[in-house]
Amino acid sequence: MNKPTKIAKIFLTVPFKSGTNKRYIDRLSRIVRSAGFQDFCFIRDVENYQPISNPTQLMSLAKQAILSCDALLIDLTQCSTGRAIEAGVAFGAGKKIVIILKKGTKLKDTAKGIAHFIIEYDKLEDILQPLKKFRDTFNP
Repeated sequence: MNKPTKIAKIFLTVPFKSGTNKRYIDRLSRIVRSAGFQDFCFIRDVENYQPISNPTQLMSLAKQAILSCDALLIDLTQCSTGRAIEAGVAFGAGKKIVIILKKGTKLKDTAKGIAHFIIEYDKLEDILQPLKKFRDTFNP
């Protein structure tokens, strides 16, 4: 009898733009699920697209969520302090980190140093096949 395969859960760290980036989150989530992962997006799944006003509570909840996931995916085409902190939490916890970024975006060596997988894209859907390749080598 085959042992059931665990589906790895990926924390999607994405910019918060007062709910205006729901379409981006939906697209990214669909791609991640199509690649065979379970997606988790803090902005959608915890904040319900409404910012948490207490910064200490926000980061405590985000840390708990990151620790409950198997990996973190961050789009570094444009970075923010909050997403950089989330990547640092994941790195410190030994989580696998996938960096995605638009082709032509300069990536700092520090980011390269924490990444297990780097995917450049022209359009967001270009990350699907590389994510499947990452999934095939991933062992949560």
